[in-house]
Amino acid sequence: MIKVYGDIMLDRWIIGKADRVSPEADVLILNEHHQTFNLGGAANLAINLKNINVDIELYGAIGTDKEGIKVLKLLENTDVIVNLASDLKITTTKTRLVGNSGQHLLRWDREEVYYGLDAIDRLKENVYANDIVIISDYNKGTVSEDTIEDLLSIADIKLFVDPKQDARFYDGAFLVKPNMKEYESWNGKYNKTYALEYMRDHNWTWLIVTAGANGIHVLNKNGDYNYFKEDTKEVSDVTGAGDIVLAVIVYAYNKGLSIPSACELACYAATRSVEKRGVVPVTLDDLDRGIVWTNGVFDILHTGHLKLLRHAHKLGKRLVVGVNSDASVRRLKGENRPINNELKRKETLEELGFIDEVIIFDEDTPIDTIKKIKPNIIVKGDDYTVETTVGNEMAKVVIFPRVEGHSTTDLIKKIKQ
Repeated sequence: MIKVYGDIMLDRWIIGKADRVSPEADVLILNEHHQTFNLGGAANLAINLKNINVDIELYGAIGTDKEGIKVLKLLENTDVIVNLASDLKITTTKTRLVGNSGQHLLRWDREEVYYGLDAIDRLKENVYANDIVIISDYNKGTVSEDTIEDLLSIADIKLFVDPKQDARFYDGAFLVKPNMKEYESWNGKYNKTYALEYMRDHNWTWLIVTAGANGIHVLNKNGDYNYFKEDTKEVSDVTGAGDIVLAVIVYAYNKGLSIPSACELACYAATRSVEKRGVVPVTLDDLDRGIVWTNGVFDILHTGHLKLLRHAHKLGKRLVVGVNSDASVRRLKGENRPINNELKRKETLEELGFIDEVIIFDEDTPIDTIKKIKPNIIVKGDDYTVETTVGNEMAKVVIFPRVEGHSTTDLIKKIKQ
């Protein structure tokens, strides 16, 4: 069970028509049509996770006001396990006035800073070794300077943080995800070298910096860097996009993906989300990148092959694998190859159980097959680059790191010895 802890909010949207100017002041008049309510802050993060089938416990604090009752009502039918303190008078509420064509006219906030201990005490009582705990901090009081240290002292847990305060509040966290504005307020203009020094100073394993339409920067404490960016058709509303990024990262990591692969999927999902108007939770369909393709000889199946194939399987809905025919293998690798004929190689791959289709192709490259399949993603080992991967102009290319000491050529040499 994953725990979400942080500032609970209520988002209220007043939707209407704004086509007149007030005679009393130079401001628009909004003729209200209807109102909608959404969960915000840590509650929105919890809803996003639950919406993609992650079991969640939600911790935080709400007020004793009607807005607090509304938060509980919205959580009622979500299957999120709720453990909220109610020792505030006022529930943080953000009201947005939205006019014609989704234009945001005004936002006003009603809030009370939380100084209580009941919220964090509830979480401490339910934290166990190896738990994933997500901190959703909006600087409304539930996260103090001692919160991270206190949680880490209880058990060996993985802490994922969406920050809003000074970086020292999050020392020791597994992953910290500021947006670019937040990061630059800490450490100036983003630079990989300085970012690495900074995250090491704060003892973070991963630093993920989101830059809106400019993508996601992914850096770990060993200095490994990745950058992901997706093209968007049209930005309708960025509200809640940060919660979607963190939700998908945790979802994918919990499913066994690496942090870079999880961030790549999160970038894709967030890009889809900003094309929708309003706070719309992420769905499994948003994570569905369709057909994943990879290809190779697969002469003697080894650990490197299996890791690449399993990784490819996690990236989309349907995995299609291309296998070189016997004739094409002989042309590419010589008359002594393949060791196993094409039908045997195809059958071995099919026996793995997670590959949806295996296709034998006779050409030296699979370009014609790729054109027919029309994959969304192509996965290749790191002996390729994006530019040298066949079909790179038709699909997103994911390069998977080679497993050292595992190659068919090496295996054949050992057998001959």
